[in-house]
Amino acid sequence: MSRTLLFLLAFTLVAQAGPALAPARPFADHMVLPMAREVPVWGTAAPGAGVEVRFGGGVVRGRADAQGNWRLVLPPQVASAAGRDIELVAADGRVVLRDVLVGEVWLCSGQSNMDFPLGRAVGGNEEAEHAGDFPTIRLLNLTGVDTGPRTYRDAELQRLAPERFFTGAWQVASATAARQFSAVGWWAGKTIARAKGVPVGLIDTAVGGSGAEAWLPKEILAARTDYAALLADSWIDSERIGPWARGRAKQNLGGNASNHPFRPGFLFDSGVRWWRGFPLAGVLWYQGETNAEIRDDDWNERLITDLVRGWRQALDQPQLPFVMVQLPRIGGNDPLRRWWPEFRAVQARAAAKLERVELIQTLDLGWDSPDVHPPDKRPVGERLGNAAAR
Repeated sequence: MSRTLLFLLAFTLVAQAGPALAPARPFADHMVLPMAREVPVWGTAAPGAGVEVRFGGGVVRGRADAQGNWRLVLPPQVASAAGRDIELVAADGRVVLRDVLVGEVWLCSGQSNMDFPLGRAVGGNEEAEHAGDFPTIRLLNLTGVDTGPRTYRDAELQRLAPERFFTGAWQVASATAARQFSAVGWWAGKTIARAKGVPVGLIDTAVGGSGAEAWLPKEILAARTDYAALLADSWIDSERIGPWARGRAKQNLGGNASNHPFRPGFLFDSGVRWWRGFPLAGVLWYQGETNAEIRDDDWNERLITDLVRGWRQALDQPQLPFVMVQLPRIGGNDPLRRWWPEFRAVQARAAAKLERVELIQTLDLGWDSPDVHPPDKRPVGERLGNAAAR
């Protein structure tokens, strides 16, 4: 038999077998499974293949559909700091996810003040040195293409697609992992873990400079006629997006017709949508500096409201709690910051009318510098964590 025929035969057998047994992106070694709630586990296998998920002495069984997708539901689990395995079994393979805990999982998101790493925060390096004392805190630091002041290289442009943008893996808390993780997220998670006495998983998807519109689900953007300009290919010229964000996106893209982290809907698709069905304990949200550049209080209140309602709808968690950070005091006379007092009022109004949304005041925690990044993140994180733990 010729080499060409052998290749074609091998290709046909692989095509007939379909996708290999694999879990979806949320499921990996060192993760935390949500406690006290049914937990869907999903992934791919050969079309029609029987699939088993084994965990904690129990087994659930099902079958992949014609496209090779499967979804099984684990019964509610009690909190557990003992690392155990999730075993996935099908006729064409076996996958084992090691060292899985059971507790609460919180999504940390927003822009650069949430993304601000522990290693740069006041007292952060000293804090990181003791992070290994908390092995039941697990960190998933999802890192995208950063939005610094430069033109993207070809490799970075290639990552500007939702399925390729964020990379990262679950890690056990350690000095190295914590130092690179969100400072606010770390201190919030540590506070939750201490208050509740359960393992805590933290997911960081924050992106510096991102406006709320980048985090809106596209179905929410499509539902309102006044969002139409944000869905158009000319979004980068829309006056509904702040001038700083438009300028930075143009600088990054350098004339390329491409996606960008600031594109409306892009970050939700890239880092949030694939958690649909996963029972998050809640969202820790620190964002608004970019949107506060525009003095349109009704518009900004709508963005915040649609973001909360849109996430709840798209993630299939209608009661998903949000704990939000109100913008702090800031010094200087930068015209980009002049509407911060009005934006803080907008945040308060939006939070007051939404159920299961708590706003954390930080006006007393700001500073006199015009730098948009107050470096003392511990009190902000602890206030978030205390609110989340209630």
